[in-house]
Amino acid sequence: MRRVAALLCLWTTAVAAPCQALRTFVARNGTFQIDLPADWRELSPSEARTLAARPGAPAELGYVEPRAFYAIGPVDAWLRGEFDGPWLWVVEQGNEWLIGDDFAAELTEMWREKGERTGVTHTVSAVRRQPIGADAHEALVALRTTTTAAGVAQRSLDVHAPTAGREVSLSFTSPLASFDRWHAEFERWLATLRFARRARGTPTLTDRLWTPLLTGGVVTLLLVVLYRQTRRRS
Repeated sequence: MRRVAALLCLWTTAVAAPCQALRTFVARNGTFQIDLPADWRELSPSEARTLAARPGAPAELGYVEPRAFYAIGPVDAWLRGEFDGPWLWVVEQGNEWLIGDDFAAELTEMWREKGERTGVTHTVSAVRRQPIGADAHEALVALRTTTTAAGVAQRSLDVHAPTAGREVSLSFTSPLASFDRWHAEFERWLATLRFARRARGTPTLTDRLWTPLLTGGVVTLLLVVLYRQTRRRS
């Protein structure tokens, strides 16, 4: 897979952003790993507080919670006031999403509601289900353009993937004007993505019945053991 990613990089050099040396990033929760530019790292909470006061910094960079929602990118450049490059925003939630057949409408509505709460406009397009990463992990993928009240726009390649009862969302983001130049690089990095576990999926009737049956069996066994111990003492 790394060889395929390298060939993709060489093939797209003429039309995309320059290919960068990559290094594997592993999520603190152990949920996933992905190859990203070698000079990228996770933004710390103290650094985020510093960026919150910097003019021109994307709003997302002003507050992070490690293991829950956080930014990965050229942190040292951000601290110098440079925000013209790409970066990755990650959100990890405690439950897998239950997505219906009309997933495009559901995703669009979710971002519309979030935009109303935060004062920005999210325009979602090209929503699709597709296998992503080195393990062909099933995910929901979309393009999203975010425009602030001041008219500043950025675009993201969003990937929403269930894994072991959690939902991981990865947003490969850049200023709108440079997104087309970075899109091929985002796809190259995405090709290296690996999740630690497969999705659990929607519980089936068997799953729903098995848990109480198993619990009941354990309780019954404990009662039998206690009964036998009581008889021996008698």
